[in-house]
Amino acid sequence: MKASLPLATLAVGVACQATFEPADFNITEALIGNGVDVSALPELASLVERASTTGCSAACNSLRLIFGDNLASQKDTSFATFLDSYWSRQQREITPQCIFKPTKPIDVSTAVLISRLTQCPFAVKSGGHSAVPGGSNVENGITISFEKLNKIVLADDKKVASFQPGHTWFDIYTALEKDDAAIIGGRVATVGVGGLTLGGGISYLSSQYGLACDNVLSYEVVTASGIIINVSETSYPDLYWALRGGGNNFGIVTQFNVRAVPQGLMWGGSRVYLESAFPALIEAYYNLGMNGKKDGKAHQILSFGYSSGTAIASLELEYADPTPNATVMAEYNLIGGAVVDQTGVKRMSQLTSELAGGFDGLRQSFWTWSAKLDKDLATETKDIFYEGLTSIADANNLTAALSFQVITEPILEKMSMRGGNALGLSPDSGPLSNFLVSLSWSDPADTTRLQQFSAWVKDRGVAAAKAKGKDVPYLYMNYASPWQDPVAGYGEANKAKLQRVSKKYDPTGVFERLQPGYFKLNGAPVNGSP
Repeated sequence: MKASLPLATLAVGVACQATFEPADFNITEALIGNGVDVSALPELASLVERASTTGCSAACNSLRLIFGDNLASQKDTSFATFLDSYWSRQQREITPQCIFKPTKPIDVSTAVLISRLTQCPFAVKSGGHSAVPGGSNVENGITISFEKLNKIVLADDKKVASFQPGHTWFDIYTALEKDDAAIIGGRVATVGVGGLTLGGGISYLSSQYGLACDNVLSYEVVTASGIIINVSETSYPDLYWALRGGGNNFGIVTQFNVRAVPQGLMWGGSRVYLESAFPALIEAYYNLGMNGKKDGKAHQILSFGYSSGTAIASLELEYADPTPNATVMAEYNLIGGAVVDQTGVKRMSQLTSELAGGFDGLRQSFWTWSAKLDKDLATETKDIFYEGLTSIADANNLTAALSFQVITEPILEKMSMRGGNALGLSPDSGPLSNFLVSLSWSDPADTTRLQQFSAWVKDRGVAAAKAKGKDVPYLYMNYASPWQDPVAGYGEANKAKLQRVSKKYDPTGVFERLQPGYFKLNGAPVNGSP
């Protein structure tokens, strides 16, 4: 059956309502608008008048009837291969009822409506790189994989790039490099474009241009009612604001239209140092962070860990031009004694590939917090990390790191572009240090004590920041653990505004209830502490 009313017409009809979806919204009529006659699908026919709470089998079988081979069930050989593509072991151990691979945005719309009709939960997978179990996979539900939504287009004037969410950042950067262009995106090649952008998105180029979310010009969004809308600063501006840091709580983005910037060869890479260099590295980290306004082309990540029982620091440096000796990097370049030096003139795709390596398929954990940039606090936090590290050093295949990054003043200033984002930060906030404890390991028996270690480092780090009057509530969503609540860190006013936007465009809470994974608006994914 053909659609009786175009989706665009429906969108115009509801655009002026305080609640985007009418109170008498009819799911089966919306499916008819997508060309799907529910009465012709045996397992859905009985659900025309009411929804089932155990309808995932009916949902998956119906998607198979509609979309054929774009639906994989547990008995299909491709099913296990798909699960093995997830970065974290925790995500691989989740078993959905089926895997749906849409080829068009309207296919996503149909899947959302069928989920509503059957009350079958769903998750969406862009790159599948989340450390949060359930972030891009769902137990016994519908996992929607975007791998066939894979368009990338650079405008003729090279000022706008449009791409669908079935990509990693490596795909995007390699596609744009032939035109000496780039976008503001992730720093690890294998990370998906969708989750990172919706959670904020720190880039090598952020001190020049802002976060990834601040450079999105418009979004194509599948709403809870299946209507596909274009969201920008002038079209649905409240939803546009919410999507800039608000995560997966408002709709499913099927295309990002973002600012493209000129970008050729860069200089950068990693260096590894022993403990004798730690004081000089922290001094340089602090000074470069404080001097963010002097040269926005600089980028840094300073990490501490151990190798074969020896404390080491790993320094990631980038400069947006192919200049090995940029003045702003002079203090770092004067630190001698690097036991490994992989810096050089490279493409962005190569730099992101070098950061991607080695941990696929292991159990993963991130914990994060933020504070005002302070040299002594950085040293104290590093010492806290090493104080507790001996207690977990015997865990199987353990890699543990404490990373420092700066949310520079230029990044904070650019958060006000295009009506601002949802993160609750301003230039008065910073510059800020973002702290990340990241762990990888293999044995599930080690999970509880490793999560407890990370929480202990975070709690001690936050306490140290409070003692110095340097603490701030902001949590970077893309680095948060399941026991953390990033939305609360945006501040009470922004949280309340996000909840109002959610209620307007999704009055029945589809993206809260039926897409339960990742960070929601009403609290941490997991209550309590590990």
